[in-house]
Amino acid sequence: MFLHFGLLLFLPQGLYGKVDISEAKDGDSRIIGGKDATPGMAKYQVSIRTHNGEKEWHTCGGSIINQQYILTAARCIVGKRADELSIVVGSHQINTGGTRHKIKKLVPHEKFSKATGKNDIGVVQVKGKIQYNDNVQPIQLVKQHIRIGRKCLLTGWGKTDLKKNIYPNNLQILYFQTVSNYGCTKKLYTRPSVRPGLPVNNGQLCAKHPKNQGMCHGDSGGPLVFEEGNKFLQLGVASWGISCAKDFPDVFASVPGNYAWIQSKIKLSNS
Repeated sequence: MFLHFGLLLFLPQGLYGKVDISEAKDGDSRIIGGKDATPGMAKYQVSIRTHNGEKEWHTCGGSIINQQYILTAARCIVGKRADELSIVVGSHQINTGGTRHKIKKLVPHEKFSKATGKNDIGVVQVKGKIQYNDNVQPIQLVKQHIRIGRKCLLTGWGKTDLKKNIYPNNLQILYFQTVSNYGCTKKLYTRPSVRPGLPVNNGQLCAKHPKNQGMCHGDSGGPLVFEEGNKFLQLGVASWGISCAKDFPDVFASVPGNYAWIQSKIKLSNS
């Protein structure tokens, strides 16, 4: 993982000409340069699976925000039907374990743009309720923006090797550090192919990763969190980046910047 986490974030090809930003990121990867998560770590992490007949595969990450709702990237669910996706919680391995949940409703942001990567956030309502246990717990969402330079953690099952097309079985972790949207925009602007998605706005945030590490295909929708006290708080949702593990910041949907939208959709669905 950590080549490119988002669908938008990580597609095999770059953005050239009139190619959507989503195609410029490797949207189905694992974190490149990451390492195995400890079993039981990131209990809020979910795997969003796509189905085709009897076959299924991991396509995106997400996080548990309560017993009925999952937070993910809009790119992961827009244009999809609820019956062609499912959610698996409670396992740090793709091939085994966990509990599967069918989906009741997919709610991507109404203003999500595949071409620019703006408003790349969505919620998924599961059928029934997610049962909490030692391996399944919700993540608390951050309401206010935090300082630049904060150390954060990304988890996911995105590609770990882009050239060899290798995906991990074990959940991967990688540390990031938040950077300013201004500095991020300035850095990304050197790549003409992604200029349609710039500048990075208040609904987004950027984080830099270690050299030769970063999000990749399959990481989209995954939770960017930071530790405060004895708990983790979610700050971002993996959205897009420049190829996998290149020397550019990765872009996330900002949880504080979209907090009101998230709450409104949860309340609307419950009403």
